[in-house]
Amino acid sequence: MKKEKKSEIFPWKKVFVIAVGVLFVAMMVLSAMGSTWLSSFRTVMVNDTVTIDYTLRDASGQPVLTTDQSLYQAAITRGYLTFLTTPLTIQAGHIGNPAYTGVQADNYYTDQRGEQVKFGLLGLEIDEFDAAVIGMKTGESKTIRFGFSDPLTINMSVDEFTAMGGNFSAVSPGDLIPIGFSETPVLGGDVNASATNPVWRIATVVNKTATEIVVEHRYPAADITVREFK
Repeated sequence: MKKEKKSEIFPWKKVFVIAVGVLFVAMMVLSAMGSTWLSSFRTVMVNDTVTIDYTLRDASGQPVLTTDQSLYQAAITRGYLTFLTTPLTIQAGHIGNPAYTGVQADNYYTDQRGEQVKFGLLGLEIDEFDAAVIGMKTGESKTIRFGFSDPLTINMSVDEFTAMGGNFSAVSPGDLIPIGFSETPVLGGDVNASATNPVWRIATVVNKTATEIVVEHRYPAADITVREFK
């Protein structure tokens, strides 16, 4: 006589208890993380406040201003005129930033002289940042190609260049030089000791005559990474 095979009963109750336990642990972890974990699932929207890391690059692709400590150290080791700054907080989708904004910047050479330097970010550049972050996620990176119609060139006479600390006889096309901006600029070679909101930018000498030099302070590209937003 054959024994009847007992039907196996699936332990639904035990599985349910385990599932509830796992869910409880997951909820505790998410609770400890706060609301920041949600940003990994959504993208930046217009009017969000966004903090970014960034690197401005010149026409040769070299970093001019960066938040990347390793990139800065490598550039300085090569003798390149690069500045280190801190992450920038912007407003996604905002257009119409001030003509320029000074951000605190460190450089090996200026630090040795004890100078406190601010680097000038143009309003046009920050506008591009504001537009580019829309749709990005936390930790996402992209390269921006600036499409400015203005070549951002400046003609400086011998007196003006000398007043800014330059050596006119030694400078040549292709040289990188620091240039100063302020709301009360140098005029006619006279240095305004009480300059308002002074900042620096790095320019490339693109032309030189017997009486003046032409410099360009346009940076074609920037790398950005979204740190966080809310």
